[in-house]
Amino acid sequence: MKAITEAGAAPRFRKVRPRGRRPQLTSAGLRRATLHEVSIIAAVLALVNTYLLIRWGFDNKVLAFDFRGTLWDAAIAIREGRSPYPAPVVDEVQVGNPAVYPPLLMLVMTPLTLLPWAVAATVWTLALGVGVAGALYVLGVRDLRCYAFAFLTNLVVTGLVFGNATLLLVPLVALAWRWRNHWARAGACVGLVIASKIFLWPLLFWLLGTRRYRAFAAATATGIAAVVLPWAVIGFAGMSTYPDLLRVAEQVYAVHSYSVTTMLSALGAETTLAARAALAVGLALAAAAFYVGRRKADSISLSLALLAAILGSPIVWPFYYALLLVPLAIVRPRFSALWLLPGLFYFAYRLPRPRLSASAIEPGGPAWPVPNDVPLASWIFSHAPPGLWPAVGHALIASALVALAAWAFVRRSPRAEMARSVDG
Repeated sequence: MKAITEAGAAPRFRKVRPRGRRPQLTSAGLRRATLHEVSIIAAVLALVNTYLLIRWGFDNKVLAFDFRGTLWDAAIAIREGRSPYPAPVVDEVQVGNPAVYPPLLMLVMTPLTLLPWAVAATVWTLALGVGVAGALYVLGVRDLRCYAFAFLTNLVVTGLVFGNATLLLVPLVALAWRWRNHWARAGACVGLVIASKIFLWPLLFWLLGTRRYRAFAAATATGIAAVVLPWAVIGFAGMSTYPDLLRVAEQVYAVHSYSVTTMLSALGAETTLAARAALAVGLALAAAAFYVGRRKADSISLSLALLAAILGSPIVWPFYYALLLVPLAIVRPRFSALWLLPGLFYFAYRLPRPRLSASAIEPGGPAWPVPNDVPLASWIFSHAPPGLWPAVGHALIASALVALAAWAFVRRSPRAEMARSVDG
């Protein structure tokens, strides 16, 4: 070997590892190996769970069940000049999927009613899936493992099985974050989210706390317009009785969901009082989102606002928690142990809960008769006693996810945060 190169540069020697010396085991390498093995096990379990959920959806005839009742049938009613809303009475609301959204999404879905049901349901389900994937993409996620674990969680799979519109709001929240420094676009996204599902009102506290006053004004104006104008298009049908409809839906479903109202009802609280307590929790978390927003903790403020929306709602279904994929993607755009946390919702879903006996759906039973067009599984679930532990489990995991996302934000260097604050 030549000691000096032909160009006359300084000598370069190869570093030779002594014979018989093995690579040292470092803590970082051990963590990576452990994460790799755990992620493989979790992926296998998630695949099995996804298969079982989809099969359950087929067997119990609940595929696109929410889409049919909340949007498809309502859009057909609008096209035929009828009110899309049921009467605010228990008998018409307890079908499992009543139309209780403001009319914006119903009008948007009206063109799909020109297609056969199976085609429309397929298009809608694909749109929900593309929406979730698009949300991760606009937040800078390029690691395919993140997409895989997002789509294998109970949160997303359940939303796809039922065809629930909540998954369509995930990309809107992601865009609001992506465009947070462009007040008109960010405000429009937040306004459309709230006009689609009113329980997301705490996002306004995120805008206020981070001093995005013009975006707040745009969100308020957009939200009002996106509620009033679609209602004007359908002749304000059902608008006068809409508050009563929401109260009846709360009475029927709040105690059977995964909300703070469910927890307190299971402990013996009256439904109205439990719903007010849930609202108080939402207000407290919204105030916290405002407070940390004032201290320039932007992603923490958004995370708390989303948690406030979920825990402050009297009715919470598992796919509501899919909204927390947004702060997760913000603080961890590459795969890490934090992406395994949403998988714990599977275990929360499996926590023990009271079941409705078979005799309850027999003639004379408390849940009899079962309407012909309502899946038996949905009817049994919405008439069973409140499930305390599944609701507690979902709330604890969601709170842990937000706390760990906040911790990741705090640990991030100011230089990295500055680089991520630049819009793509």
